[in-house]
Amino acid sequence: MIDQQLAEISNLLIVVTIVLYVLALIGFSADLASTSQRRSDERLAAREEQQQTARAAQPATVGAGGSGTSSLPAEADEAGGGTDATAGGGSSGTMTSQRFAFLLALAATVLHIAGVATRAIATQRVPWANMYEFTTTSSAVVMAVFLIFCIKRTELRVLGTFVVGPVLLAMLLAQTLWIVPAAELTPSLQNSHWIYIHISVAILSTSLSILGAVVASVQLLQARHERALVQKAEAGHAPEEHWGRFGHVLDRLPSSTVLEALSFRIHSVAFVGWTFTLIFGAIWAREAWGRYWGWDPKEVWTFIIWVIYAAYLHARATGGFRGSRAAGLALTGFVAVVFNYTIVNTVINGLHSYSGL
Repeated sequence: MIDQQLAEISNLLIVVTIVLYVLALIGFSADLASTSQRRSDERLAAREEQQQTARAAQPATVGAGGSGTSSLPAEADEAGGGTDATAGGGSSGTMTSQRFAFLLALAATVLHIAGVATRAIATQRVPWANMYEFTTTSSAVVMAVFLIFCIKRTELRVLGTFVVGPVLLAMLLAQTLWIVPAAELTPSLQNSHWIYIHISVAILSTSLSILGAVVASVQLLQARHERALVQKAEAGHAPEEHWGRFGHVLDRLPSSTVLEALSFRIHSVAFVGWTFTLIFGAIWAREAWGRYWGWDPKEVWTFIIWVIYAAYLHARATGGFRGSRAAGLALTGFVAVVFNYTIVNTVINGLHSYSGL
């Protein structure tokens, strides 16, 4: 028996969650923009100060040099004091854009999880029987994992724009294109405990693949940015001018080496999840259809995903295959995940056609 009133409450919670994610995205973006502007101003001020110091040192007699030297530190102290005061004020009692966005993302995630749980209570089953429910549940896991990372390592909060953005896009797609009324399970999914095991592992694997793809994408941008800075520095150009304001944003993010290590750890856990997704799926197929493997489109593409991530981990573990090439292979695996979830679910007919659309 479906509780339609609870189902409506679940939909309302999801809509409010989307609104909060929009506000959190604006906050994270504003934090990146303000920081890049502040750093740009600081660099410009430092450059002007160096030019003034060089001009004052050229025509100098001893007395003039002394007076010029005595006035410049005062200006530098004033400028430096203003910058330190601004930074200190942002890091102490005031509510910064990043902190505000993080709190909004935390509140949105709580409402998100509440919306998923309410859907489960309304339908009296697990909330992942169709594409809409799978998307809302997976995106909630993505945000929960990201927030846990941010609590343990606060420097990762600068990635908020790049994580909340894809999650918000997935939620909008779910709410506009994939939403279906709350209903009971299809007969083929009923009376089996494997829906709890197999699908929950698939949700975790998909969520980690999304998060890993975000980190790998930022890693590619950061690596290209770092190479350009090195080339400009070797050519004698000002390195901070590369990519303008967006380059200043990348300056604030972790280095490509740090991002690559984080991406590798995330994809390592995701690969274990995809392995068990295949194993548990085969066991469930044996129970439901009398065979472990039948070359169903969903089975084939899940195996393709597993092979790509296995190749990524193997290549990453060998010498010489790191950096941008490894990130590109990881993103290839994510493309396969997206294809498996969208095209295979909606276009290609098979035994796993449970999209509900």
